[in-house]
Amino acid sequence: MNLLLSGAVILFACSFAGSPVAHPEMTPEVSATAAVPVGGAFLKFAGKFGGEITRKEIAEHQELSVDGCARGSRVTQFALDITQNGKTTSLQSDSGALTKAMLSKLRSLASGDSFEFRKTKAYVPEWKDTVDVQSKKFVVV
Repeated sequence: MNLLLSGAVILFACSFAGSPVAHPEMTPEVSATAAVPVGGAFLKFAGKFGGEITRKEIAEHQELSVDGCARGSRVTQFALDITQNGKTTSLQSDSGALTKAMLSKLRSLASGDSFEFRKTKAYVPEWKDTVDVQSKKFVVV
């Protein structure tokens, strides 16, 4: 009888303790939308890793940068997919700078349009090698 009573007391006491919950940054839903990825090189444009961007921020920036790897790393090539009014245009660059065509197209975007950098590569001088760079979609607000 004491064993049954002890079990009931323990069960009652445990009902007040919260169950273990993963840290919000560790859940898949949040990590997919996190501001900065975990591990590896990631692309930054206008100081951002994807997400919402204003037309002013687009107009003020003409180069891509890479973060999350050795100092001095630089973007060596990328493709830019621009979706404007439901139509997607793809442009290429063999450097970390946006071409005149890219700049013109980006500056013509309106709220709700989007763009994404793909096939991005960066040279890491410390390793004397080229690595893939992660990126996320930007949406104009």
